[in-house]
Formats: sequence, structure tokens, C-alpha cells
Amino acid sequence: DVKVPLGVFTVVTGVSGSGKSSLIRKVLHPALAKRIGGHSSIQTGVFKSIEGNLNRVDSVEFIDQNPIGRSSRSNPVTFTKAFDDIRSLLADQPLAKMRGFKPAHFSFNVDVGRCESCQGEGEITVEMQFMPDIQLKCDVCEGKRFTEDILEVKLRGKNVFDVLTLTIDDAIAFFRAGEERVSQKIADKLTPLHEVGLGYVQLGQASNTLSGGEAQRIKLAS
Repeated sequence: DVKVPLGVFTVVTGVSGSGKSSLIRKVLHPALAKRIGGHSSIQTGVFKSIEGNLNRVDSVEFIDQNPIGRSSRSNPVTFTKAFDDIRSLLADQPLAKMRGFKPAHFSFNVDVGRCESCQGEGEITVEMQFMPDIQLKCDVCEGKRFTEDILEVKLRGKNVFDVLTLTIDDAIAFFRAGEERVSQKIADKLTPLHEVGLGYVQLGQASNTLSGGEAQRIKLAS
């Protein structure tokens, strides 16, 4: 039997194991989501009632520190959907058009442009029988994840690998300097990442190398 005042900021406190997370995750969040939006994929825990001026709540989002992904293919730029526009912009370059490249060619999830030796991972996993597996840089693409003909396509001097290694702050400046409308759109999508203090993170930094707090801030930005 708990009363939680819903204000601009509400802090739920208690000793370890008292059920703080369960209260928010399994009761308050799904119940509010269903009350406001009419649906929630989470089964709501048992509760008597939720009372108060609920009409003052416009929307509800649940943001935790779980990873945004568990592989090197998931990263800040893919999570925020900015990579879709970046790939379209690269596919629109003269050399890409001449070679018939489409946006899919600039994805490391599709076999038409990625390095097939490492499957676009940039690394090769070597299995060790009695020791943990080790990761070695792919000796075919040298860790760049794409085939050489894809890497020859450049946007103002930078290929897809160069773009993915830019920090958030450098990428915003790079795309702001572009004249293309989509370039400005990309900068707009990346700006929230800067605003939550992630300007130092690389666009293509693997999600499994991000801390819980960094993952949480990426969710907030997106």
C-alpha cells in the first residue's frame, strides 16, 4: 500500500530489495501507460488504484540502464536512426551513383557492401579451447568493416568508416557544414546526444562498450 506523489520530479527511495524497481517497472509505468495511451506491452502488477490529476500527464516513458544492444552492430547512430540518413547521403554521391550503390551498400548488416571476411564486424573471433575467446582486427578490411570499393565513396573527404569514427560533437559540426538538406537533418538528430553530454562518444561506438549511464542517456536523447 504505497502512495507516490507524481510531480515534476519524484524520487522513490528505500532500502535494497524493498521493491522500488518493481513498483515503477511492473506497476506504475504500465498502469499509467495504459491509462494514458490505452496500451502497454508489460503486464501490470496487482494494485488497488491510481489516483490524482492524471490528466496532467501527457505521456510516459520508461528509461533504464540496460544496453541499447549487445553487439558491435548496434551503436548510437543506428539507435537514433541517424545512420539511415547518412547511408542515403553517401548513396547520393556521384561515385556511388555511377557504381549503382544503394543505401544498403553502406550497412554492415547487409552482405552487398560489408567485408565478408569478418561479416562487417571489423574483428575476427578466435576460439580458444581452455581460455576466453580473443578478438583480432580483421586483416582483410583492417577493421574498417566495408569493402574497398565502398570505402572509395566519400562525402566531403570522408568515407563511411571515417564518419562512424567521428565523435558526436565533430559529426554535428561536419554535417552542419553540409549544404544538403538531409545533412542538416542528420545534425538535428545528433544534437540531442550532445545535449545529454555524449559529445565525446563516437557515432559507431559499439553498444557493448558503453556504460549503463551512457546507454541511458542515448535512450533519453532518442
